[in-house]
Amino acid sequence: MENFNLDNVNVRKLHAGDKVEGEVVLVTDNTIYLDIQCFTEGKMHLDHYTKDKSIESFKGIVKVGDKIKCEVAKVSEESILLSRLNQIGEENLNKLHDIKENNETIKVKVTGDANGNGFTGAYLGIQVFIPKSQATESVKVGETVEVKVIDVDNERKKCVCSRRAIEQEIYQDNKSKEYDAINVGDVLKGTITKIEKYGAIVKFEYNQGLLKANQVSHMFVDINKELSVGQEIEVKVTAKENGRLELSRKALLETPFNIYVKDHTVGQTVKGKVCNKLAFGLLIELAPNVKGLLHSSEYSHNPNDNFNNHVVIGDEVEVAILNINAKDEKISLSRKALIDNPWSRVDAKEGDLVDIKVVEVKENGLLVEALGVDGFVPQSEALTQLKGELSQYYAKGDEAQAIIIEIKPREWRLKLSIRKHLVNLERQNYEKYLDSNEEISSSLGDMLKDILK
Repeated sequence: MENFNLDNVNVRKLHAGDKVEGEVVLVTDNTIYLDIQCFTEGKMHLDHYTKDKSIESFKGIVKVGDKIKCEVAKVSEESILLSRLNQIGEENLNKLHDIKENNETIKVKVTGDANGNGFTGAYLGIQVFIPKSQATESVKVGETVEVKVIDVDNERKKCVCSRRAIEQEIYQDNKSKEYDAINVGDVLKGTITKIEKYGAIVKFEYNQGLLKANQVSHMFVDINKELSVGQEIEVKVTAKENGRLELSRKALLETPFNIYVKDHTVGQTVKGKVCNKLAFGLLIELAPNVKGLLHSSEYSHNPNDNFNNHVVIGDEVEVAILNINAKDEKISLSRKALIDNPWSRVDAKEGDLVDIKVVEVKENGLLVEALGVDGFVPQSEALTQLKGELSQYYAKGDEAQAIIIEIKPREWRLKLSIRKHLVNLERQNYEKYLDSNEEISSSLGDMLKDILK
């Protein structure tokens, strides 16, 4: 290259560290020459152009006419040495800033462990640090990992990266996809990760849901005894809203009702306890969490029989299953189906004469048994003439005959009259006496008739 005399030419003065831009005027394998408008061309060796050891020649990389920004490395009377390594660092730092702003990722080979505080590596010749808090199990010395740039330090020429941020994004993306794929009514398998009094947290692959204590079983259970952390469990999704899932285990279990009706059929006789008294009947607990209704109309054949006077809560009753409604999980019961209905055998009408037996003497009349059913003889119908109390004339166990004066089978109502029967007896006797007198009178007349003749 041509040399210039500094004393005769007015040229710019350069010093080490100055930044310049030059145009390539000559290219060799290991050196390029650049016009930097100075007393001589600047020259740059290959190792000051790049740190990439795989590049062995300028040829094919740089050509005449290219403009290169660089820095003066050394100035002597004979030459000016140039380097673009610092510019490469700045450019690479700017690239890292752009990568950070664009939320992009880079791949870094982990080369060291920073005394347990994190991991180190390099990217584009710039030192990379992955703090322990931002590392995951996938970050290991010797492994290449994809990380996210979270900070760039221009002065120290280093950057801080995070693997955790990427895995969190991947996790959130997978979580969203899994959540979108879940529908109400789906049956899922998960693992219990936490148990509290109010319920248990069930973890799926990415999402989790709440299994409330009252959704564990159809029966009351101690959730801490029924479930355990780490237990795999099958649940049904009952609600889905705003990223939350509500779950039920009991929705997948047979209800106590279904279990009960498997072994019980209509017409079967069962026992249960009265658990509630309602205006229209009794609730009978047939088994834990299984109740049936004994309607007041099915308590007794006797329409006048009031169940409230006969049962208290806790009493055990024997009943027959009248109907099973599987859809609504209802069971209808009957007590009277197990009790004999004496009125079903009564075939009588008003005016019939029947045998009676006194069951009880009351002030207003007699309670009697007739035709196998209960009957009543009013005080006015007990005697033809009453002087004093009924108890002076009748006692329990006395037997007599009476005429039916009122009979209503549907109402179990039978009213009788002893008085009418007694009156009838007196009339019959009187009529018999009259008939005897007529016969005597007829005979005397005939005799007198014969004598007169």
